[in-house]
Amino acid sequence: MKRILIVDDFKPGRLVLRERLEIQGYACQEVGNGLEALETLQVKHFDLVITDNKMPIMTGLELIQALAKQPREQRPPVVLLTGNPSRHLFVEARQAGVQSIFKKPYDDRELFSEISSLLKSP
Repeated sequence: MKRILIVDDFKPGRLVLRERLEIQGYACQEVGNGLEALETLQVKHFDLVITDNKMPIMTGLELIQALAKQPREQRPPVVLLTGNPSRHLFVEARQAGVQSIFKKPYDDRELFSEISSLLKSP
């Protein structure tokens, strides 16, 4: 079973996304910010990270930049969700290695299709 880490400070949003992903057959865990995500990733393996951008303590972009410092084979693919897209954010996230960026509110079908595609990639 593929494992997904959901990172978002908005708990109701995390819960809804988790429930929808678990229905799709994924095992999910949630945390409330990028720092918690880094700590969790140090002790557990995840096949994918889905992160919001705007969060306290450590943003999604800062999380992605921290993950980019790890060896490529050790870091999971990352999907960035943002309610405030900007060209700067897109450029910075892509440079740090983010695989996909979705503007909130996102289309579930498109997000789940991208997740499925990323998890099938070697």
